[in-house]
Amino acid sequence: MSGPISDSGPVSVGKMKITDQERSKREALKRAVKPRIASTIVLTCGPKNNPKILMGQRSSRHDFMPSVYVFPGGRVDRADSYAPYAGDLSPRTETILEAAYNPRKARAVVLASIRETLEETGLMIGQEAEINRNINHITYDLFRQAGQLPDISDIEVFGRAITPPHRHKRYDTWFFIKDLDCKVPPPINDSHELLNVGWFTFEEIQELELQRATRMMLQVLKDYMTSSRVEPHVFYSRAMYGKYVQGRFP
Repeated sequence: MSGPISDSGPVSVGKMKITDQERSKREALKRAVKPRIASTIVLTCGPKNNPKILMGQRSSRHDFMPSVYVFPGGRVDRADSYAPYAGDLSPRTETILEAAYNPRKARAVVLASIRETLEETGLMIGQEAEINRNINHITYDLFRQAGQLPDISDIEVFGRAITPPHRHKRYDTWFFIKDLDCKVPPPINDSHELLNVGWFTFEEIQELELQRATRMMLQVLKDYMTSSRVEPHVFYSRAMYGKYVQGRFP
């Protein structure tokens, strides 16, 4: 990060850059695109002081953030609002999310990150359960077939970032973390969304091709993981008057 988080107001953290392809798509728009709600999750495994983190590389064919490494995640779908689940949100995560959404939507934001993780990496974050309801959704049906429910417990929110208005695609993304409490990382695989999926240490991640926002959130993640106390708010990045700014939410 280029500067400290401030309670006193916006802090400039650099000018925005866009590619020629993105610029042409943005110029074709009559107004800035409304951000879509999205979520991403950092899954850790191994020693707390040097964990392995699950990431994958976006395809070069993507017209938004091509070829860069990211955490599993994506936009919130309608199915996330009524999918069956196991566990409960932590009181802290629940309070922070419900400062922005109603309880069902807050839960859906977390479930979206779990669903996207399965779709993009093949990793199922679930809890054994007897499931009596099928919502006719291909990914949630995989949970049902495995006798699992998506497990929303032990997941903490640590950040929020909104894509700046000059992008042709915009997301209001929430960042979560869950430690899998494992010594050996579970099996994962590539997908049509993410390639070269793997488990990386912080040092290894620094050698990967990353988008600016991912580098920023990695520093936020480190600060969160090394903090002596868990704050009742999260880091919040967005754009104001042509500059990136950072603060806290709520």
